Amino acid sequence: MSNTEQLRGPVLETGQIIPAFTLPGADGMPHSPWDYKQHDHLVLLFVPAGATSEVRALLRTYAQHYAGFREEQCALLAITPDSVFNNLQIQEELHLPFSLLSDTQGKVIARYTHWDADTHTLSPCIVLADRYSALYQRWIASSITELPSIQDLIDNLQYLNKLCTP
Repeated sequence: MSNTEQLRGPVLETGQIIPAFTLPGADGMPHSPWDYKQHDHLVLLFVPAGATSEVRALLRTYAQHYAGFREEQCALLAITPDSVFNNLQIQEELHLPFSLLSDTQGKVIARYTHWDADTHTLSPCIVLADRYSALYQRWIASSITELPSIQDLIDNLQYLNKLCTP
């Protein structure tokens, strides 16, 4: 598989309803995109295992800007291949205001971005879905530093709010 194919990930079309899933959160509760349908836009943040300083810095940055996402009527779910216990430790250490979900088998991750089951690694990815669970935009990167900025996401959310306001 070429690097270009690898970064493309699974086929998801703009406007398509995002694949449903339910994953355990660090809070011990199951979480699903459907929990937010018709209420909030949704950002799904797929990140590698959280032990690295790079992943922790990214999660910390999202935590610092979480109020901006909420102002734009957007919920955020971060998904890792880590165990619930590891995610709980990270969530508590970083005081994350959003749910950190566990997908140790990579079944959900593989539906959204490139997943290597042998090494339990993924391509970092951000999925932005509107409040009706339709895919608006997806970014797959080879590293966390190549993901769009938070301001880019906020700009997209502001545009979505203009489109989705009755």
